[in-house]
Amino acid sequence: MISRYYFVVSGSALSPVSPLNAFDGALKEAGIHNLNFVEVSSILPKGVTHLELNREEVASLFEPGEVVFAVQARGTGREGEYVSAGLMWGEGVETNGFVVEHQSPTTTSEIEAYTEEAKKELTDMLRSKFQEMARIRGFKTKAPKFTTAEIYVPKGMYGCALTFLVLC
Repeated sequence: MISRYYFVVSGSALSPVSPLNAFDGALKEAGIHNLNFVEVSSILPKGVTHLELNREEVASLFEPGEVVFAVQARGTGREGEYVSAGLMWGEGVETNGFVVEHQSPTTTSEIEAYTEEAKKELTDMLRSKFQEMARIRGFKTKAPKFTTAEIYVPKGMYGCALTFLVLC
């Protein structure tokens, strides 16, 4: 089984009930809430094609309950935390490509000042991981792309931020 296509989605949500419900809300925001996911590691097949899809197009590709494979970054948190998740990926030039993920909840009382710093730290960490993975494997990739999701979790809430690279 080799995937020929992939697409990337992200979402974030809050819930007063549980982290699971925040996760479900983030899946809905990303447009993938009616799918069953099998988490896979970080390899993009050689020659894979990136699809730019909107929520309606994603929904039309799959039947509700269908099992699909995805590389996932998911951060969950409680009140007072800034939760972020991100993926960076690169299609291979003469080989397969790969994906790296990072997620982290961070507690802070100065969220406005912290938000930009946290986004920069997330993208810096993704870039570092990506470069190291390329070095270890000896791969050259096309210019890497990335996506992130983040959310501040207010008092009395749970939060989830996620990014999924779905293989199909």
